[in-house]
Parts: sequence; structure tokens; C-alpha cells
Amino acid sequence: MSNKGHRSGGKFGGSHTSMIPLAEVLVDSIVKYSYVSKISAGYIKAGLSPSNGNRQVKVYDAKGGIRLRVRDNTSRQDILVCTGNALETKRILCETATDKRVNFRLGENADE
Repeated sequence: MSNKGHRSGGKFGGSHTSMIPLAEVLVDSIVKYSYVSKISAGYIKAGLSPSNGNRQVKVYDAKGGIRLRVRDNTSRQDILVCTGNALETKRILCETATDKRVNFRLGENADE
């Protein structure tokens, strides 16, 4: 189904298939659910100052689903998730983030 760092086919769409490691973990936790219809990876912003292990994910409401802003050690990536059950998708993401010791936050808008 997938190569390390890449997700394509099936529910994965868009022109970018590369994902940062933390984004891979998060999307792998939700892709199996029927209410998740599409996952689209955005550009990777690399070369950020090291976060010293302070990884985080912020979840924003978006038209037709939710958007994840994922921050790994030195990179950041936005992921769009089209879902018919945003609340349950957020719950699963929060549970996954907590299990992986990742800070999980709900955001009001993408400019936060």
C-alpha cells in the first residue's frame, strides 16, 4: 500500500505523496475508517529550527473535513482530511497523538 514517506492511491489524493514521519503515523491511524474519504498532503516546509522533540499537531475545521498542521522536529506539513465524521476523526487523531507523546491542539483558524 505505501512506501516509507509516501502515500498514494486509494484514499490518498493530490499531487504530493511525500509525508513527514509524524504525518504518516497520524494518517495511518484514520485512513482505514469508511467516513474518511480522502487525504491530501500539502507541501513540506523543511529546515525549521529544531523543536527539541516537541512534536505537535493542530487540527482545524475545514470545508468538507479537517486540516492537520503537523510539526515534526525540523519540518511542518499541512494535511487535508475529507471526512464525514469530523468529531470521531479528531478523537482518533487525539488518541494517536497522546499514545505517541505528541502535543494535540484544536485550532480556530490556520493563521494561529
